[in-house]
Amino acid sequence: MYKIAILVISLTLAGCAGKPVIQTQVIERLVAVPCEVETPAECRDAYAVDRVSPADDALTINRALRAEIEERWACEIKLRAAVRGCNAK
Repeated sequence: MYKIAILVISLTLAGCAGKPVIQTQVIERLVAVPCEVETPAECRDAYAVDRVSPADDALTINRALRAEIEERWACEIKLRAAVRGCNAK
């Protein structure tokens, strides 16, 4: 009986002495990350055309239209940069 108990204990301890097999797996998953981007100040303000009236002469209205094109272009560049920054994360 004593020999059987020693045999069981030695087999149990021999099982604990083995080295565990550690496997590492890399699993890539897309994770939605909230991106908080504020609208640039250029995109929130009134544009140049909003500040002219129909009573103004054609030259003033033409200058306002050209200025609005530049303002909208600057706004678009900043918005595209913000979207690129969000997508890069």
